[in-house]
Amino acid sequence: MNWSKIIIYALIILALIGILGFIIYFTGGFTTDFTGFYAVVDGEDVLSTGSNFQTSHDDSMHVDVKYVFASPNDEAKGYSVKVVPNPIKDKDFDFRLNGDLYSFQAENDLTAGFEIKQEDTSFTLTPKGDLTAILSAVYPGYTVADCNDHAYENMFTLIVTSYNGEAEVRVNFTVTEDIRGVILDKEVIEF
Repeated sequence: MNWSKIIIYALIILALIGILGFIIYFTGGFTTDFTGFYAVVDGEDVLSTGSNFQTSHDDSMHVDVKYVFASPNDEAKGYSVKVVPNPIKDKDFDFRLNGDLYSFQAENDLTAGFEIKQEDTSFTLTPKGDLTAILSAVYPGYTVADCNDHAYENMFTLIVTSYNGEAEVRVNFTVTEDIRGVILDKEVIEF
């Protein structure tokens, strides 16, 4: 056997390993169907569902929308974005709209509570404030009772859907409150 055949066999084996690695990565280790659509959220790949992301009024979430088989010459295929509550057991709460009670996790669409700046292949998501401000933006003209003490981790889900509606990525995230100052209630602080 000569060196050229050894090199050819080695290249074939490396190509097969590369293809297998590609398939394993985009199927989540063979736990899901192959996905040709995914998102990169603040630098982290999300193939189907991701959690523990954060955003605030002063710190937007940046999302790149990716199609696996898109070539650099392809025009942007498009995508849609929606924000809904993330239904976590024992975390639901009621909030008041003009005095009437409504379930937070029963809401269908909270997108109006966020500023979304879309570009061809990416977007930024910024909450319009704390939980009360978000619900006030969803229900303009209504009085929303203060419900900030009900906030929980991963309470929102960002749904990014492919241009044809056949694939979606779900990103669970928390809206953090910006610290605006510290108030001390003691006249003397001892160390």
